[in-house]
Amino acid sequence: MTTVLLPADFSPNSINAINFAIATFKDRPCKFVLLHVHTAASYVTDDLMTMGSSASIYQTLIASSKASLAKLEVKLQKNSKTKLHEFSSIVDYDNFVDAVNQACKDQGANLVILGTKGASGLESAIFGSNTVHLMERSNYPVLAVPDKYAPALLNRWAIGLDFEIPVAKSEIESLLDLAAMTNALVDIICVKQNEDPLTADQLKNKSAVAKIFENTNSEFITLFSQNVLEAISAYCDEHQCDAIALINKRRNFFFRLIRKDEIQKFGYQIKRPLLVMPKKTE
Repeated sequence: MTTVLLPADFSPNSINAINFAIATFKDRPCKFVLLHVHTAASYVTDDLMTMGSSASIYQTLIASSKASLAKLEVKLQKNSKTKLHEFSSIVDYDNFVDAVNQACKDQGANLVILGTKGASGLESAIFGSNTVHLMERSNYPVLAVPDKYAPALLNRWAIGLDFEIPVAKSEIESLLDLAAMTNALVDIICVKQNEDPLTADQLKNKSAVAKIFENTNSEFITLFSQNVLEAISAYCDEHQCDAIALINKRRNFFFRLIRKDEIQKFGYQIKRPLLVMPKKTE
């Protein structure tokens, strides 16, 4: 059974991402684990001063969240249109990224799905800070769903690869699995800054990628641009791709992009889910 972790802060974008996840896995046995994370920064002094001296601070802080999460879980169960799904919930008091990684490990989650903006997200923000930090540091695949994105079948994916380093099948298993659910087409896009041929190592890595995707409806695409994300985004607009996938090579490809101004510009126009998969062997 697939297990999907769903961080929930009760914002409209969070609820939308949860609905998206349920719709995406509507035909598959799936366990959805709702996770609400409290952090120390969530509270102000006045909140603590109102607590009785005998009260447990921890219990007081999470009591209302547990009630809200339980209410959401019941609602999802009630509205479920299939017997293939089951729901559970967790409330944790921890750093957000650590809490998500630990919950995935404990629950055996295969994927994390969350909204791109949190409860305090600004209209100008590409992603909420929690989403950014999670995409950078998660040990598990993260699928970020744009604000107000309506649930839809993911029939065409675009994955950006530069073939600079080998890619293991286990590192893109989440993409292969999601694509298989709808027999989706996967465009494997290499964005080059010039027309120099691929090196021998790149050709070797490309051949290995071809083998990984041999049972998937896929094709290789080469684009020429100085801006990777803009090139991929424009391609997706032109060819009506439903989602984008990237491999997060720590302190490398994704890290460079997330820190540059161009990803902010990219973020203003983000229209489709973004799957970020951690590089396991570097």
